[in-house]
Amino acid sequence: MKGDDLFERVFESLYDGAYVVDTDRCITHWNRAAEKLSGYKAKDVVGSHCQDDILEHVDADGRNLCKGDCPLAKTLRDGRRREVGVFLHHKKGHRVPVLIRVSPIHDQEGSVVGAVEVFSDNSASVARTERLRELERMSLLDELTGLPSRACLERELETRVAELERFGRVFGVILMDVDHLGETNRLHGRDVGDDLLRMVGQTLLYNTRALDLVGRWDGGRFLCVVLNVERRELAKVAHRFQSLVAVSTLPLGSGEQVATSISVGASIAKWGDSVAEILSIVDGMLKQSKRMGRNRVTVGG
Repeated sequence: MKGDDLFERVFESLYDGAYVVDTDRCITHWNRAAEKLSGYKAKDVVGSHCQDDILEHVDADGRNLCKGDCPLAKTLRDGRRREVGVFLHHKKGHRVPVLIRVSPIHDQEGSVVGAVEVFSDNSASVARTERLRELERMSLLDELTGLPSRACLERELETRVAELERFGRVFGVILMDVDHLGETNRLHGRDVGDDLLRMVGQTLLYNTRALDLVGRWDGGRFLCVVLNVERRELAKVAHRFQSLVAVSTLPLGSGEQVATSISVGASIAKWGDSVAEILSIVDGMLKQSKRMGRNRVTVGG
């Protein structure tokens, strides 16, 4: 078997997504696992440059790494390997957490002539999938988004309140509302608005820990129950959701993209609070975020 053929076979057989760039960061190879993780086919990306913002890698604060602090560009400059967790932009619009590993490619003289980036799903995908299958079996999934439904979330809240009263197990609640959803429906149609809700839902789902539960509450609102968390940690989770949705865009067939944001209210549940009281508190926090200009987080508790 020739060397090039062997490389292609090995490259395509990798379980993780991988792509190769030259010194100009032009993508020369893109394997099938990369297609599966990102939604982009090789024909969509080969020949383009990673700084063209195809994957739009961002950090947890929503900062664009492809045009700034890019690990791949650094490796091309100094020849060092790097490993970092980032969030890529899926072709369907949502954000997916991935662990990327960048290695330089050297020629016979030792000069850097390119780099390879390997990326893998950094979420608890197996546990999440199994949980959704169980909820589907119990008819507790929202038909539009495929996320846990309000009925499922209400059951979860009742369970967590009981555990808080009996065992002192602290939890937090995050309530999120898609900003200007009605305007999106008027400008682009209800189908686009529904796709936008699916995109936001997938971004939240892929960036939620396996032990937590996120679902669609009603209309353009989503709710997440976060376990074993203190106020500072709850704020970090809420800000991560807000930042990642703010840098996600929904592609339209015309080449146009629709951006959105969410307003967020969050609070730690207190011993003695009922489900209704907890929901009233986070709803108040959410309304405060909207009064302050939307696309922001307000945390109580």
